[in-house]
Amino acid sequence: MQIIKLKDLSKRDYQRITNRATGNYQNILPIVRNIMEDVKQNRDKALVKYYKKFNGDFSDYTITASEKEIKEAYAQVDQQFIKAIKQMIKNITIVQKAQLKNKNGTVVNSEKGVSVWRKWRPIERVGIYIPGGKAVYPSSVLMSVIPAQIAGCQEIIMCSPAKSDGRIPAPTLVTADIIGVKKIFKVGGAEAIAAMVYGTETIPNVYKIFGAGNAYVTAAKMLALQTISIDMPAGPSEVLIIADDTAYPKFIAADLLADSEHGPDSACILLTTSKEIARETIAEIKKQLPQLNTQERAKASLEKYGLFAIVNSLEEAIEFTNEYAPEHLQLMTKNPEKLVDKITNAGSIFLGNYTSKSSGDYATGANHVLPTGGAAKMYPPLGVDAFGKWMQVQKCTKEGLSKIKQTIETVAEIEQLPAHKNSVSARF
Repeated sequence: MQIIKLKDLSKRDYQRITNRATGNYQNILPIVRNIMEDVKQNRDKALVKYYKKFNGDFSDYTITASEKEIKEAYAQVDQQFIKAIKQMIKNITIVQKAQLKNKNGTVVNSEKGVSVWRKWRPIERVGIYIPGGKAVYPSSVLMSVIPAQIAGCQEIIMCSPAKSDGRIPAPTLVTADIIGVKKIFKVGGAEAIAAMVYGTETIPNVYKIFGAGNAYVTAAKMLALQTISIDMPAGPSEVLIIADDTAYPKFIAADLLADSEHGPDSACILLTTSKEIARETIAEIKKQLPQLNTQERAKASLEKYGLFAIVNSLEEAIEFTNEYAPEHLQLMTKNPEKLVDKITNAGSIFLGNYTSKSSGDYATGANHVLPTGGAAKMYPPLGVDAFGKWMQVQKCTKEGLSKIKQTIETVAEIEQLPAHKNSVSARF
């Protein structure tokens, strides 16, 4: 963990930092392609094979989570967890419902007698992937399922990897049950994505897949784009913090560690106008790190994709940020609200010293499924709008069509499409 000036960052290190883990996908795409083809051809048989390959031959393993497993999972979680999940459900629902206000667009009259508008329709069958490799993510269940329910999706398919006992971790299973998920399948990795793309004897195919995962899951989603739609290429987690001399190093360190503990491929960056803040942050990281049972992967993340850089101005930090396009952006400055309008590329922005990264991960109501690897340049955070699509509607009266008749006939002639011209002419 060395402090450097951002302008002194070498071209090689700049590429390493800005590319983060996205370059790994190309290396594993052939492996993922083989897995997906296997699932496409052999369906449930392939899913069971991959479970046994990664977890051992567990004779009682079934693809579907049973009612008995869900009931037994409740006995493994306490009431404080249930209370927390219910507050998250409340806040996420409030935020997502607010997105519905502008769903059905107003009618626009481009000419007298010519009307154009849009109608919203939910995607009927969606697939939700909930990761479960290095950690347990009940929060991701809520972030993906609640918007789908509010959007009106008729069928929600959830896939999450089972542990070596053949079961999904109890907190994830209980959360899915509380929120009302009926189709829960104990399948993870690229094979889960393949199952939702192609369908198996047990798992139905879906029209769009949502949810973050490891490099194999992300690679599978990228391949899935050839057949269906996905939410975004949501891969390894990342945070970029812009701080001035009003920030608290203890808070900065805590938030950097909160992101780095996701895995060794997470990316953590601090850009600050104060060398003293950078020094104290590193000292705080060294102080806090030994207290974490996730310290090994947090340390690996900081060493591989971490950056502690001094900038000459906040403008310099913003310029780098917009090019980097971070998943999480924290503005720990004197007047963070003034910087927001200058940010063009970021997944989720956190303002001030008391908006911790974990606040958005869990309880503010904002969604934590966000674009990574620079995809924030073109993808938004997950929201209710991602679970549906617009249909375009138009209506012409005879008077309205007469007003655009000549334009249609003229352009149809230029494009040498006589039937297009006649479809208007015939009406007069």
